[in-house]
Amino acid sequence: MLVGILSPWFGLGIGAVVGAAAFLSNFCFLGGVSDILFARDWRRMRAWMLAAGVALLATQALDTLGLVAIDPVLRPNVLWLPALLGGTCFGFGMALAGGCVNRALVRIGAGSVKSLVIVSVVAFVSVLTFFGALEPLGSALARVGSFELMVAPEGLHRVIGAFPAFDSKLVQCLTTAVIASGLIAASLADAWFRHSKDQWIAGLLIGLAIPAAWAATGGVQALNFAGPLGGLALALAVGGPLVTFGTFSVIGVPVGSFIAAAATRNLALESFTDRADLPRNLIGAALMGFGGTIALGCTFGQGLSGLSTLSITAMLTIAAIIFGCLWGIRYFEAGGVWAGLKMALKRGV
Repeated sequence: MLVGILSPWFGLGIGAVVGAAAFLSNFCFLGGVSDILFARDWRRMRAWMLAAGVALLATQALDTLGLVAIDPVLRPNVLWLPALLGGTCFGFGMALAGGCVNRALVRIGAGSVKSLVIVSVVAFVSVLTFFGALEPLGSALARVGSFELMVAPEGLHRVIGAFPAFDSKLVQCLTTAVIASGLIAASLADAWFRHSKDQWIAGLLIGLAIPAAWAATGGVQALNFAGPLGGLALALAVGGPLVTFGTFSVIGVPVGSFIAAAATRNLALESFTDRADLPRNLIGAALMGFGGTIALGCTFGQGLSGLSTLSITAMLTIAAIIFGCLWGIRYFEAGGVWAGLKMALKRGV
């Protein structure tokens, strides 16, 4: 009962920590991919990998110890088509808009009017996809592009552990250990990253924010920004539950980045640079709102929170977001959507 009452305030605090850490380290999934492509600099991607490994390890530890039950959030089916299509749309939109939803929230706190417009469009399209004109399309994709698992929920460890010869708890521990240790080891293997204190501290803090969110909500939800943004917009427009963990975590991110920006004297007003910048960002925001909603998450919702549950749908979404991000970046290089797709398929990273 106490967790339910306090969870919105925990959401505000956890969101603020994420916002401050992301601002001070320039934590950004798109930035990580771009750094790899153009500078062969893996530090920001290693920060994301560290966050993912820490989130997975700590979340599964909470579940194994019986402190938080994760299984109820795992679906009985793999939403492969919404994951692939939604993730690709989100990744491409992220490239057009210059960052994911979390990045836009961070920039709002630092004074970006441009990001406020982006977040507003993401929220509006999310509402349309959940409840409005795009809802039939989202429902159809979920209905057609769904593979039902007969043996277990869609957690990778649960599927493997469903075989009679395997002990499910042992499988859970081994699967977690292999994936989490791989992510953490890969991130810390680079001396440049280890000496970049702001990067690994941010990765650690943001990674710990995910299990903290699971604990704060009693295993109901962790951090996600695309869907809760729509919920926040709907609550403000027509009424509804405004004081929730999801909405307060969304509010917490710009609060935290504002505090960090003010403390470091980095508050600055940002707007659109030219006429072409506005429609490009609006299209990117719309793609993120649609894609993040049908895929049930963004780089945080499926990327960090979803992966922490070992969700197969989340893993597909992450792969699709990476592909969409590459496609979007190559679109700028090639000067066209289809030319960018060809370049992404041919050259990749």
